[in-house]
Amino acid sequence: MSQSTVARAASDPDLQKRVTAAVYSEAIANPVLAETQFAKTLMSGFANFTGLYWAVADAVDLEYEAGINAGRGAPGHDADVVTDGAITSAVVANWPPDVVTIP
Repeated sequence: MSQSTVARAASDPDLQKRVTAAVYSEAIANPVLAETQFAKTLMSGFANFTGLYWAVADAVDLEYEAGINAGRGAPGHDADVVTDGAITSAVVANWPPDVVTIP
């Protein structure tokens, strides 16, 4: 694993599309996450995905790098290199917490 691999994964448009799909899927189908501020912001069209792109890239860096080393031209696209389960797990684990305001 290298920082350049994490950076490459976080910037990979194919992986970003899959992360975006996982985020929307959780915001729609996961009853706990659907009630969060982030999910509500997401569904209104104003969410920022950058933090989740980086969190997923960090979580799947070994798989992504293995895909690169194996000559896979699109490791972020290939579900047999970076699995949907790994992406979803990283998305759920790094879901932005609600901001708590103290009056």
